[in-house]
Amino acid sequence: MQALVMFQNNKPVIAIDGTAGSGKGTLAKKLAKVLKFDHLDSGLLYRILAYKFLKLNKDLKMLREIDIDLKIFLEKKKIEKMRLRSPEITKISSEIAKIKFVRQKLISLQRKFANYPPKGNGSVIDGRDITSVITPNAEIKFYIDADVKIRAERRLSQLELSKKDYDKILKELIQRDFRDKRRKISPLILTKDSYFIDTGKISESEVLIKAINYIKKKQILFSDCI
Repeated sequence: MQALVMFQNNKPVIAIDGTAGSGKGTLAKKLAKVLKFDHLDSGLLYRILAYKFLKLNKDLKMLREIDIDLKIFLEKKKIEKMRLRSPEITKISSEIAKIKFVRQKLISLQRKFANYPPKGNGSVIDGRDITSVITPNAEIKFYIDADVKIRAERRLSQLELSKKDYDKILKELIQRDFRDKRRKISPLILTKDSYFIDTGKISESEVLIKAINYIKKKQILFSDCI
């Protein structure tokens, strides 16, 4: 790493927002690897809590008693990946995200991760309202999107489902977009200072190149490996 302009407690933050299935997580992981930054999938935090909530028979009182800590993020290794991405968990995670005490705790956790990344270099955080609410002062912001039909095809492949499930997945994504963009608390928005990338017709590598070129143009981060 040659030169850095620091922010957020002297630690650089890259925030990635966008629609479901657009490729936020893929870009975040690749950027984190290239820059040697820590990566946090904020949506996964909600999914893990949704999984726990389901195991607690949807007992809200019990959910309050869960010690919400960054350690829960590590538990993803113990939970089957496909289970966390299932329609049931997706629906429950959207619902618990509306619960005030849950959002407050997870927002605090995400900001703590941004300010004090484990490796100490910097962080790449992806998820809903990252650019607008969680880290509004991040100097590198991306908004990722793609046509909903393309996103449905990707989700079908990700979940290893058959083509007969396409219409169901498409409907779920359309409904998810509607909920995310119209919810009262932290709706999904494209902030004025976010760099927009349409991932619909370009490869993962091309998306990464676009992101890196933008970072270079902003002259915020420089690395020997990009």
